[in-house]
Amino acid sequence: MQKYRDTTDLVVKGHEGWLEFRSTHGHHGSPVEAFYKWGHNMKVDGLCRREILNAFLIAPNGEKSELAIGETDDIAYKLTFIPEGSGFYRLVVVAEGVTTVTVDGKYLSVPKKDCEFPLESIAYTQYASAVIPVGHDLEGDVQPVGGILELRPLYWKHWRAGDTIEIQVRINGSPAANTQVALINGMTEEDEPQLKDSDSEGKVAFTFDKPGYHMALVRYIDNDDVKEGYYDRRNYTATLYMLVTK
Repeated sequence: MQKYRDTTDLVVKGHEGWLEFRSTHGHHGSPVEAFYKWGHNMKVDGLCRREILNAFLIAPNGEKSELAIGETDDIAYKLTFIPEGSGFYRLVVVAEGVTTVTVDGKYLSVPKKDCEFPLESIAYTQYASAVIPVGHDLEGDVQPVGGILELRPLYWKHWRAGDTIEIQVRINGSPAANTQVALINGMTEEDEPQLKDSDSEGKVAFTFDKPGYHMALVRYIDNDDVKEGYYDRRNYTATLYMLVTK
């Protein structure tokens, strides 16, 4: 029985999903729990439907495996895995679907051909990712996530206030220059997101001013991805979660 407020179709107004892992690290052989949330700029607003989601885990050696999306409360889906060894694990949740906006302002999860009075139909693909360190005091490179749109951290460590993270934006596997990336601190209501454009190599650097649960966010619209009778374009979103301590 559904016990959450379904806001899936607000994806066309800018809603996105993100992951949260609220520990600095996990332990080999012990369950690791993360949570998938839905809203905008780390402000929860209901939850999307489970059927639009798929999850997978990338092990430190690059091996990829499917991951079940677990139970939900009214604000998050729980994802759990047991790491078989130490290193950086990549947890990824992909959301995909189509939303049609009608001439009278309704939002329907159907393709254009199944709507009597469609205004526009938008396909969407979202990648929410997190780096899960398993073991103490890990630093180094992490496995890429892949996908059409990616936020790829160039180095990973236990992040603290004052540290600077460098991230590369990639579209279709290539560095994406002049692409705006936002950094949001989900624990401060008063701070506006930091906004920066990627350089010629697709790179952007952010300095963490305060501790908190942070998220990097990037968007990309593919106006050439059109399927007659189904959708008029595809919107891509990628989010990357970071825990920053004092």
